[in-house]
Amino acid sequence: MKIGYALACVLLAVSGRGWGAEQVDGGSTRATESRCGVLNVSVRSPDPLDAKVACQGARDAIGFLAAQGFDVAGDVTIELVPKLPAVAGTSAAGCYIESERRVLILNFSEFKKFKTWFSLPIDASLYRSLVSHEVAHAVGACNFRVARPSIQAKEYIAYVTTLATMTSAQRERVLSQYPGYGFEGDWQMSSTIYLVDPMRFGAQAYRHFLKPGNGRDYLHAILTGRVMIE
Repeated sequence: MKIGYALACVLLAVSGRGWGAEQVDGGSTRATESRCGVLNVSVRSPDPLDAKVACQGARDAIGFLAAQGFDVAGDVTIELVPKLPAVAGTSAAGCYIESERRVLILNFSEFKKFKTWFSLPIDASLYRSLVSHEVAHAVGACNFRVARPSIQAKEYIAYVTTLATMTSAQRERVLSQYPGYGFEGDWQMSSTIYLVDPMRFGAQAYRHFLKPGNGRDYLHAILTGRVMIE
């Protein structure tokens, strides 16, 4: 399984018991919960530096999606953990649990063990982008107007947010790793295309977003089920 395949997993069915940091690693981690300034975001983390970066990533995602007309008033809970639930898969770096409206992300030291993300060496700025990706899933889930959005619909929103909130220099580095001209339309954005190479899907989705007539309007077409429905 490629690194990144389950990176943005959206977990739909979980048990009634929540997954806190202590539950994930058997109780060895003691996390502190903090609020991200004026945002409706809380972060549970044993490392205050990780929490700070997570707040920055959340702020980036929420700011971008608010500018696109998304409702961003809902609460988001982020948990930075040393290990994700087994159901997330061995290559996952983070996931969003829809039924509990919680974001789980590996702490930075664990994320760094993947070595690369978007084919670039992992650093704090990429960690921030990982958080933005998962927070975009959380915000997007509260904005869909269709009962069962496709996986590619969810990932389009999350990857566009990820790329849009990077610095221009970092974004160019990422896009250079995945050359192309962007998708021509939703008929090219199947779940298979996403699953085969999720990072390339993300780069082409972002290029598609930038094309005239897409942008904000296309994001809302996704939310209302006018495109990308399987």
